Amino acid sequence: MLIIKKLFFINFCIFFLISFSFAETKIAFIDVDLILSKSEPSKSLFSQLNIIEEKKLEILKKDEINLKEEENKILKTKNIVSKEEFNKSVNSFKKKVDNYENSKKKTIEELKQIRNKEIIRFFKLINPIIENIMEENLIEILIEKKNIFMAKSDNDITQIVIENINENVKEFLIEK
Repeated sequence: MLIIKKLFFINFCIFFLISFSFAETKIAFIDVDLILSKSEPSKSLFSQLNIIEEKKLEILKKDEINLKEEENKILKTKNIVSKEEFNKSVNSFKKKVDNYENSKKKTIEELKQIRNKEIIRFFKLINPIIENIMEENLIEILIEKKNIFMAKSDNDITQIVIENINENVKEFLIEK
């Protein structure tokens, strides 16, 4: 019986010390979406991305307009030319439309890849800044705000991160 009491006491002490040592863990959270929308380098990044996307989409729109014009020309010649010639021009037009669709898919996929690559590059650039803030504030765990149900706003370091990013990263240029 004495052994059981001693084991119970030892287990209780160990449990108490372990739980007490974990009580000092400092946890904070950040809003990544807010960082991407409010920091100056990320604004520059998205502005550059939008310019690239607009240029490529403008080219696609011009190609689409040309295809519509060609379609109208083919339809106008339907009653004038023979069926064989009409079918040849329709088949040729279908190939052009297929090429356009493939080109459009490829362009959209390239744009997505560029966007993802540059956002990852941006996060690699700001990661040391965030780590530095964590060290200065003795933060051991940093959680993204989307994954939190409820927390005190005192634990939100988003504004601090945005200010530090704006101070330390003057410009972010897309790699070509």
